[in-house]
Amino acid sequence: AGWVCFQMVQIVKQAWKLDDSLDVFAVHGVGGSLGTLMVAVLAAESFGGRGLAEGVGIGEALGVQALGLVVTCLWSGVLSFVIIKLTALATGGIRVDKESEIEGLDLTSHGERAYHLE
Repeated sequence: AGWVCFQMVQIVKQAWKLDDSLDVFAVHGVGGSLGTLMVAVLAAESFGGRGLAEGVGIGEALGVQALGLVVTCLWSGVLSFVIIKLTALATGGIRVDKESEIEGLDLTSHGERAYHLE
């Protein structure tokens, strides 16, 4: 799982060019999804697990885990979208203007520089 997450970090940053500064999606999203799916496989007695429910095979258990993963992603995505829209509506937006972003929020929001680099 660590290798898969590391590879996903590379994809997110280099191929997709997304700013995921803490690698949240690549590590927690992908790692958690992989773990969710692998429960169906690694729980089987043939892989040293405690066994699946009686009459349930790895394929069926994997399908149930995949369905749960999809439902969780949809639920989280829809609720996140609603929360972002409500927050933007209540506060007048969730992004700063381009000038403030370039100047730096420490100066434009707090009136001082966080770093004195020369």
